[in-house]
Amino acid sequence: MIGELRDVRTQLLVAAGVLLMLDLGAIGVLMSPAGRSRGLQEQRFEQLRLEKMAKAKTAVSAQGMDRKIATAREQEAAFNRERLAARYSAMSEQLSTIAREAGVKVTDVKYDEQTGKDTPQGYGSVGITVQVHGSYAQDMRFINAAERQKMLMLIDGVAFSGMQGEELTVSIHLSTYLRSAA
Repeated sequence: MIGELRDVRTQLLVAAGVLLMLDLGAIGVLMSPAGRSRGLQEQRFEQLRLEKMAKAKTAVSAQGMDRKIATAREQEAAFNRERLAARYSAMSEQLSTIAREAGVKVTDVKYDEQTGKDTPQGYGSVGITVQVHGSYAQDMRFINAAERQKMLMLIDGVAFSGMQGEELTVSIHLSTYLRSAA
């Protein structure tokens, strides 16, 4: 009877081992590419293909980056030279030229340096308040010329102060940037 129990026990252990091996084989097949469905394989392939195309575009756009950076620096330097004043006197000269061409008289020019988080490093934000005296048409020519000139001056506000005869007094607030000497 003990011998028969040993034989049964041995047979059960062999059967359990065979079943364990079958389970491991089934798990292996399911985890391998052969066990996945064709649709999942095609979906994964398409996803990888799209990732490859996106990375290829990124790599192409990064080519020649040193030339692009050098060009951007040259463009920034040209913008600064042409559009931003280095001194307050350059701003005054520009305002005087615009006033002379528009036929208006400019008085009470006030400059105030503005500080804030929005001012880029290497630049100073400057507010300019100016009183312009002339006819309506002359004042409008001055305002239009100030907006269209090469030097960067943004009109923040216009207020009509009064009129004496045909002469209209207009208060104009402009803002611009002063580039650093460096």
